[in-house]
Amino acid sequence: MNVARVAYRGLLRATRRLDQQLARHGTVDVFPENECARLRELLPGYKIALAPNSRAALRALVGDAFRAGARLDARAHAVDVGRRLDDAIAAYALLNRRLALLESMAADVSSDTLTSGVRVRVRSALLPEMSDPREGEFWYSYTVVVKNESVDEPVQVVSRRWEIRDEEGRVQDVLGVGLVGFQPVLERGAEFEYTSRVSLERLKGTMSGDFTVVGQRSGALWEAVVGAFALSPPRAPTANAAAADADAAREGGGASGAKGKGRGGRAKKAAEVVNKAATAAKR
Repeated sequence: MNVARVAYRGLLRATRRLDQQLARHGTVDVFPENECARLRELLPGYKIALAPNSRAALRALVGDAFRAGARLDARAHAVDVGRRLDDAIAAYALLNRRLALLESMAADVSSDTLTSGVRVRVRSALLPEMSDPREGEFWYSYTVVVKNESVDEPVQVVSRRWEIRDEEGRVQDVLGVGLVGFQPVLERGAEFEYTSRVSLERLKGTMSGDFTVVGQRSGALWEAVVGAFALSPPRAPTANAAAADADAAREGGGASGAKGKGRGGRAKKAAEVVNKAATAAKR
C-alpha cells in the first residue's frame, strides 16, 4: 500500500472522529481561526461540509480532494501526487492535533460530582463585558456549590487545586488555601456557594480540579473532585429551541418577555466576542 493511500485512509478515520466530537460539543465551530484558514487552503468548502445534518459531507469532501491522488501512478504523475500527498499529510496532522484536544476538553459548561459524601457542582459563563479579544483576554465566571451531602460529621474545605486548559492545550495550575478567603465548615446537609472568575488567552477552554476536605471529628482527609467543565461561549440555539423561546415569549408576555430580552442581550454580546476573536486571529 502506497503512502498516499495510507494518508487518505487516515483522513477518513479522522473525519469519523470529528463527527463524534461535533456531536459531543454541539457545535461546528471547533477550530480556531488560524486552523480554519489552513483548512480553507487544504479543503476548500470544509466549513459547509461541517454543517449540521451533513455528517457524510466531510468524508465526501476528503474523498474528492485526495482519493484521486491515492490512485494515481506516482511515476507518471509525480508532481501532482507529491502535492496531494503533502496536502493530505498536512490536513491529517491538523485534524489529529485538534481532535486530541477536543477529546480531552469538557463539552458541558457545568459538572456535578460526588466524592465520599461531598458534592461539588459548578457552572461557568462567558463575561463578554470583561473580555477583549484584541488583547487575548477572555473572562469567564464560574459558580461553585460545595455540599456535605452524606458525611456524618462536619467537614472543612481547607484548600483548592485547579487545572485550567485552553483550546491550544496550554495548562495553568492554580493552588490556594480555602475558597475565596474562607475555609468553610459544613455540617451534614449544609452547603457553601461562591462565584469567581478566570481568564484565558483563547476563546475556549476546560477547567477541573479538587478541594481538600478534612473531617472535623475523625481527622480523615480526602480530595473532593471538581468534574471537568467547559469554558466556552453559549451555543447557538437550534431552530427548534429558537421557536420554543419565541412561543414562550408570546405566551408569557410582560415580565417573561423582559427576561427573555435580557438573555438575548447577553447572548448577543457573547456572539460579538466570538466574532471579534475570529477577526483578531486573522491579523
